[in-house]
Amino acid sequence: MKVLSIALLLCASFLISKPVSSHGGGTNANGCHTNSRTGDYHCHTPKTQGSYDSYCHVINGERRCGYAKSSCQSLVRQHGGHCSK
Repeated sequence: MKVLSIALLLCASFLISKPVSSHGGGTNANGCHTNSRTGDYHCHTPKTQGSYDSYCHVINGERRCGYAKSSCQSLVRQHGGHCSK
């Protein structure tokens, strides 16, 4: 009986659990990034400002700053806009 109860509990936990997925992409110096799949810009835990030059990805008048030059150029290729310092 105990084995059956454990088996039922395990089956129930698999049925009610929700799969979790993450999105790729590193964060910029501000702890933010653009989700390459959706184009959404959002922030995680802020980082301290690095010693590299920081660029802003500008799209539709909105500035998203803190990117390395290569990261900014990649965003321009994917989503349009331009890079500025």
